[in-house]
Formats: sequence, C-alpha cells, structure tokens
Amino acid sequence: MRRNSIDNTRLYNRNFGLVCVVGFLLYASAYAVLLPLMRSGLAVEVCVPFLVGMQVVGPFHAWLADKFRRKHVLVYPFVGMLLVSVGYGYVSTPHQYSALALVQGMCFGLATSAAITLGIDVVHTGHRTKANMAYAFISRLGMAVGSVAGLWLMPINTYHWLGPVLAGAIGVLAASGLYVPFRAPIGLPVASADRYILPRAVLPAFNVGLLAFACGMAALPMRGGMAWLFLLAALSPWLVRMFVKLSHHCQRATGNMTFNLFADAGALLGAMAACCTGEISPAVPLCLVAVSVLLYASVTRIYYKKMRVR
Repeated sequence: MRRNSIDNTRLYNRNFGLVCVVGFLLYASAYAVLLPLMRSGLAVEVCVPFLVGMQVVGPFHAWLADKFRRKHVLVYPFVGMLLVSVGYGYVSTPHQYSALALVQGMCFGLATSAAITLGIDVVHTGHRTKANMAYAFISRLGMAVGSVAGLWLMPINTYHWLGPVLAGAIGVLAASGLYVPFRAPIGLPVASADRYILPRAVLPAFNVGLLAFACGMAALPMRGGMAWLFLLAALSPWLVRMFVKLSHHCQRATGNMTFNLFADAGALLGAMAACCTGEISPAVPLCLVAVSVLLYASVTRIYYKKMRVR
C-alpha cells in the first residue's frame, strides 16, 4: 500500500484522524472568535451576518465538491477564516465587523461541508455511521473548548487573534496532510439542496435547533454555563445518528450538514439572545430544554421511527 493511500478498512485510520483534528480546530477557532466578540457588545453585528454567510453558500456545497478537489474546498476557506480572524483586530465600526462576519460565515460553511464530506470519503462504508457520530462529537467538543478558551483568554472589549489563528493554522496543516483520491465530476447543478438541507429531516432539525438555542442562551451569562455546550457535544453523536437514519443513499452528507446548520444557528442565536436581553433567569433555558425534550418524545421520535430509511 502506498504511504499516502487510504486504509479505510478500519474506522480510526490516519485520514479519518486528520479529519477529526480538522473538525475540532475548525470549530474551536471559529467559536473562540465569535462568542467573545458577541459578548463584547457586537452580538447582532457578528451573529446575524455569520449565519447569513453560512446559508448563502449552502446551495453551492455539492457543486463545489464535485467541480473542485474536495481537500481544496476545505483548505482554502479555512485559510479565509484565519485571515478574517486577523482582520477583526484591525476594524472598528459595526459595519466592518458585519462584513468580516459575513465572509467568516461563508468560509466556515464551506469548510464544514467539505470536512463532513471528506470524513465520509475516507471511511469504509460499513463504518460511516460510527464515523459520523465520532466526528459530530469531536467537532462539537471543539465548539465548547474554543468558546471556553476564547472567553477565558479574551477580556471583554479586547480582541486577540493570535490564539484562534494558531489553532486554525494547525487545522489547515492537518487538512493539507489528507490523502483524497481523485473523483471524476458527475455534473451536478450549480445550486441544489444536496449537502445543504435534507427536507425530510426539517422537524428533527428544528428540535435540535431549539435544544442548541437553550444551550447557547445558558452558555454566556450563567455561572458554569459553558457546561451546556459540553452537554450539546455529548448528545451530538446520537442526534446526528438520527439524521443519518433519515437520509437515503448518497444523502448522508446532507443529513450531517442539516444537523450542523441547525445546531450552529441555534447555539449562536441563543447566545445572541442572552447578550441582547442581559440577565437571564436559569429557568428560561431550562424550560426550553424541557420543551425540546417534550417535543422529541411526543412528535420527533414518532416522526423519526416512521420516516427512517436505514
């Protein structure tokens, strides 16, 4: 076997390990920037454009992965995120922050989709569900660790880009070390829902978004609130498994991306709500968690059992 070839007969092969490192550092470097900036008084200016940026590039995920080398679709947007992280240190107006956040969201969305696709490509078919679950946990763990590190290292109203950029640079190096065999283009349309939104998973996605909203709302203002992000990370493997089971053949990446889009949107919107409303009673996110659990038990679980195809 060639030194750089894929040994995908085992789940934890070299390439999948690199993808997990990339996923952890991708999320860590993004959230280490986002949450401190939001807490410093730029919640709406950063959160909304970032999420818009993720949605803007969503319909083009499949075409880009088909048209260009998938490793490049991961590496170049990751580099773009690092440049934006540096740029935040040199801007001063809300409009400038919003413009950078829009670009950061676009780069993050592209890199996230590419990492999910590569995490599937480098694993044997029989191990892919376990690989999806492992990647979901590790990337969400990166979200939690990056948030804690950013808020701990970054005092309010002060921004230091060195930490996120160093973490991201290691992620770029890990992504550059991936070996991905050439895949001939199959001629996908420029815009589609493939690798963006899985329509049959919208109800579970709303449920995940509500849970993530509660976790994001609790994370910033509450003492020990970051534990909620670690809780979301711990639940992610079983949540993403539900999306995989709802996806047909060749829709696995779309199911994974749907989970990630709603989890990120929920967590960031929850954090934005906490920043904009000030002091929040612990009862509010607890009630939202209770509602999300009730929704799952009474509606989502029944829907999932009826609609699953795997």
